[in-house]
Amino acid sequence: MKTRGKVIVIGAGMAGLTAAHFLVEAGNEVVVLEQDSRPGGRIQSIERNGDTLDVGAQFIHTNYALTLELTRKFNLESDLAKMQSSDMMLRDGHFHIIPWGSVRVPAISLWSQIKMTRMFLPMLLRKKHMGLEGWPGLLDMDKLELSTFARLKLNEECLDYMVRALMLTYSMSEPEGISLAYFMRSLHMYVTTGAHCFRSGNDVLPRAMARNLDVRYDTTVEAILGNDVVRGVRTSRGEIEAAGVISAVPSPALLPLYANWNADQRAFLEQFAYSKMPLVLYEGELPAAVNYWGGVFDRKAGHRVSFITFPHMKYERASKARYLLAWPLGSLGAELIDSPEATVMQNVTTELRRAMPVEAASLEPSCVVRHPHTYPQYRLGMFEMLLRFKAAEGKPSGLYFAGDYNDGGLIEGAAQSGYRAARRLMAS
Repeated sequence: MKTRGKVIVIGAGMAGLTAAHFLVEAGNEVVVLEQDSRPGGRIQSIERNGDTLDVGAQFIHTNYALTLELTRKFNLESDLAKMQSSDMMLRDGHFHIIPWGSVRVPAISLWSQIKMTRMFLPMLLRKKHMGLEGWPGLLDMDKLELSTFARLKLNEECLDYMVRALMLTYSMSEPEGISLAYFMRSLHMYVTTGAHCFRSGNDVLPRAMARNLDVRYDTTVEAILGNDVVRGVRTSRGEIEAAGVISAVPSPALLPLYANWNADQRAFLEQFAYSKMPLVLYEGELPAAVNYWGGVFDRKAGHRVSFITFPHMKYERASKARYLLAWPLGSLGAELIDSPEATVMQNVTTELRRAMPVEAASLEPSCVVRHPHTYPQYRLGMFEMLLRFKAAEGKPSGLYFAGDYNDGGLIEGAAQSGYRAARRLMAS
């Protein structure tokens, strides 16, 4: 359905590109405004020595229905590679290998593994609520804080070596403060889906989508214009009038763009947060014994780098065996996100060599990729606040919301939110 005039989409991440794609497909005039010089948002890939390395979002899960539909639309299905490498858990100085997708973790006792199965019954009983659209059916779990629940119902070992590992993967955060509802959805995805990535780099999809759109890069949106009715935006290059605006930026970036949020909108935008992280790429000679893709470090031993990944183990012949990515999340990531590159490299390298002196001995940091909005944090009570925020859409008239925070995070959540925002705008 065509709108009455031009539509502006703020942000060329997966949410914004998906919204713009379906609007243009329906015959609408759309302008996408992106403050960066590339599309994709946190989906980012870089070239090194003839290799393509993902330095942002890593997975395309097998339940990403819309993402896979877009993959087929843009003739990229043959570029997908199945991820099936093992992972590693570092505990007490020992590396414990975990087969891909396994719920058995050799780093913990058999008793703790048995206790962890207590999480599966409530997950299975609410299976229909575990998808992106199932939030209202999990509001009681949204009132339970994950780490407290794990200590009471499981034990400390389960929390530190199973629950934490899953949250670092699916929330890019430590488990403290996270809603139990989000953990249950993450656990369901882990045990019921597989994962793929693009051989050409995961940003091949957003790049393909952007080529068919009017994307104006290096353009910062400074304000959404209008009081009761949106009339356009003010940018670093001047004002642009529009009949409708879809904001597809992370919620912290949306807050300052409009002055007259209502109470539910402002409460959500002020409280909802993202994890922050300066990702560090290392290059050099790796030991031949490296036989896993990702490894989680032991916070009980004081390690502050959360986990590492070896790009060459992502799938068969993914790259040369000379790269390591260090992911400093939690407090270290927040401390370093705005620090000079040399400071980031020095701090992360010190932590990395303390955790794995043999593997990191011949590696040197080569670049830092900053992610100020790494991943939405579904903290205690946020499901309910988000539902109220979404119910308040339409104030002001003509403004619609998309973004991974709207629909459960991940690439698929971003894509689904963009698609739904486009449909709501066209139906108005």
